[in-house]
Amino acid sequence: MSEKLRKFTQSGIGISLIAGVILSIMAPYQTGQYPPLNRFFYWTILCFVGGLGAGAFLPLAGRLGKNPGIMATVIGQAFMATIAVTTCLLALDFYRTGQIFPMQILVMTGLVGLISIIIAGVATLSERAEKTDDPTPRRPALFERLKPALRQSEIYALMAEDHYVRVITSKGEDLILMRLADAVKEAEPLAGLSTHRSWWVAEAGIKTTSRSDGKISLELHTGQIVPVSRSNAKSVKEIGWV
Repeated sequence: MSEKLRKFTQSGIGISLIAGVILSIMAPYQTGQYPPLNRFFYWTILCFVGGLGAGAFLPLAGRLGKNPGIMATVIGQAFMATIAVTTCLLALDFYRTGQIFPMQILVMTGLVGLISIIIAGVATLSERAEKTDDPTPRRPALFERLKPALRQSEIYALMAEDHYVRVITSKGEDLILMRLADAVKEAEPLAGLSTHRSWWVAEAGIKTTSRSDGKISLELHTGQIVPVSRSNAKSVKEIGWV
């Protein structure tokens, strides 16, 4: 399976499409009386509706300040999908027959809930497995601000210059209009440390360390010397750079 096809089958659209195909073949809820193409569109559209309902769960949980685990995510997404799909099915039945019975609501909710649990479980576990198996580290967002010639380099250090930040890399330097604190955030997940109020140094950028008159300084691979303030000296020692 190609990478693009694998990502598509693990996406919300891909999972909804696959679920629609499977359900159109299984033909639950007395849909076997419909022609195959009609069943496909019927179940696929309902799966998309369920996908929209399930997709609303995590943003809603985030607004409430919650960070649900795998099981809570599956249950929450299945619950939201069940509400969305069951509402659509009941509306369709009421449109066709003009009436809805309590037992009909219970049976339909149970069936849709079971299907939603299965789909939400497969989708959530596939997404978590992809994140776990992906060996590629997250690329720092700061690279997107650099000129193209430096975007495939290593970031060695950041230095504040008035309202700008000088980004020192293995292939040269660039000057960016932003605060040092914001640049440090965009350098994540690179391992590094603020050594001075005007400097942040990446671990990969250090060539050697030295002491003189009780002061610590770092030499970058570019040959530049970076000062270490007394307030940051302890952190530099604790991290093992000295």
